[in-house]
Amino acid sequence: MSLTSGQLRKRRDRIEDYLDVWGDLRITDDGAAGDRRLIAFVLEAPGQDLPVEIRARYAEYYRRQGSGDWLIAKYHYEYLDIGHRRRLAYHMHDIGSRVLVPHAHCEPATELEEGESPHHLRAVELDLREAHEQFMGLYAAGREPDCGAFLPLEVPRMIEGEDIGR
Repeated sequence: MSLTSGQLRKRRDRIEDYLDVWGDLRITDDGAAGDRRLIAFVLEAPGQDLPVEIRARYAEYYRRQGSGDWLIAKYHYEYLDIGHRRRLAYHMHDIGSRVLVPHAHCEPATELEEGESPHHLRAVELDLREAHEQFMGLYAAGREPDCGAFLPLEVPRMIEGEDIGR
């Protein structure tokens, strides 16, 4: 779905209002005058000079269409549970020849990842608010992400003649 510049600005402002109650929030909005745009929200909770328990970074990348409207090109929604030293991330971007593949990352970590780890897990496409609700549900419950709940992105297919263990 494409968004006009006004709609994208309104989306950014609504997300800011939505996230701001959770802790200390920083926002960047780069590229509004160009053909590529990055809107990022970085959240540290609980905020208010208290020790940071979680960090979340929500980055949405847009490209301008010929009409001037913006179309999402990819996203990275990242959650770091500092106490449990666990990262959960939802991404959507190209992987090899596959275009805009929604997937997850779930692994031990001490910092939010800037790059892409090779360990891709299956996930569905999410909106920023859906990812945030899941992340804050974990935070509020004091639970670490359950990495065992995810399946690998690639489905191994049997080759004719392989022993299937019967």
